[in-house]
Amino acid sequence: MAVWFITGAVRGIGHRVAREALRRGHRVVATDRDLAAVTEAFAGMGGEVLPLELDLMRPQAPTAAVEQTMRRFGRIDVLVHDVARTVRAPLRDTTDAQARALFDINVVGMLAVARAVLPVLSAQQAGRIIVVGSAAGFSAPAGSGLYGASMAAVEALCETFRAELEEFGVCVTVVELGRFATLPPAFDRGSLAPGDPRKAAVAILDLLTVDDPPLRLQLGADAVAHVEAKLEHVAQELDLWRPVSLSTASDHDLPRQNGHRPPEGE
Repeated sequence: MAVWFITGAVRGIGHRVAREALRRGHRVVATDRDLAAVTEAFAGMGGEVLPLELDLMRPQAPTAAVEQTMRRFGRIDVLVHDVARTVRAPLRDTTDAQARALFDINVVGMLAVARAVLPVLSAQQAGRIIVVGSAAGFSAPAGSGLYGASMAAVEALCETFRAELEEFGVCVTVVELGRFATLPPAFDRGSLAPGDPRKAAVAILDLLTVDDPPLRLQLGADAVAHVEAKLEHVAQELDLWRPVSLSTASDHDLPRQNGHRPPEGE
């Protein structure tokens, strides 16, 4: 029985993960910025659940939520972070205020939650961090520049966390989410049918059953196709421009480098 600390637990994939964790007999810390909403979302659901308020715009909120969790359960085994804002607009039509607000929640907020939980996981020498991101973080389509940039930053942070935390027995995975039925209609576009959020939650819970979880996990057929297309394009571009890329190597036989003659003896 593990203790799951889940952000964004009122709706979306975060809510589905919390429900699936409870169904499997785990203990759940369900957080959201609206305590009344998270309490109502899990009322009468059964299982051992601790509803907590966690407003990412309050710098001390993640630490306070972790402290309450430790007083109740004494440990945290899995962090699932599923809080993100979305801006859908051409970059030329976005504002500085939109960019700052988006990055404050999607990037700084994720980093704050992870740093609050890390001392617990490191002391235990075991644990999982699972961040629900987006395939847009691997390759951002037109109209999703700000959101995609924030998700790319989240992926970079997760990759670094993975390298830094391996010695502490902590595994990190970022979920590159495709389109799921939890999206508002305005964002639910594409030729493929949206994925089933319940099945996504099952896949995320099943990560706990493997010893070496992936750094990146694509969920949804569209996410897989999106990543494959980007990898193919990058490979083709790399091969095409390889001669130019390698032509910049230093030539140590030249008498001058950058217009300067090397010192005598070199």
